[in-house]
Amino acid sequence: MESYRKGHRMIGAPLLHRQAGITALGFLILATLCGVVGLAGLKVTPMYIKNMRMDTVLENIQRDESGQSPSPVSIRNAFGRQFSVNDINDVDIEAIKITQSKAGFTVRVQYESRAPYVANIYLVVAYDKQVEIRR
Repeated sequence: MESYRKGHRMIGAPLLHRQAGITALGFLILATLCGVVGLAGLKVTPMYIKNMRMDTVLENIQRDESGQSPSPVSIRNAFGRQFSVNDINDVDIEAIKITQSKAGFTVRVQYESRAPYVANIYLVVAYDKQVEIRR
């Protein structure tokens, strides 16, 4: 009789047929969250690429102008050349501050990039970096 009971127990049958997966509502919520994050990523990526190009511009100017007895005018001209080479068109000239220091010049670039996200919501990436150009 015991062998009959083991083969026909009711406890094991419902557990074997339990469904696993995501419901339609769960899928919609997951898809919405992925869409919100994906859209933000698509909007922010070009701004970060521009910031990486700006890092390259600053490093190039620091390397090229150091030791060449630079002046603020020659540094600004170097920025103009580097901006045209690296296709950076939307940085305002007011974002570049050149101040004299003991060893040469300190060049600081500070600006914000904004990308519209949804309605009146914007994504903002701030850039602030400075380099020392020695005489």
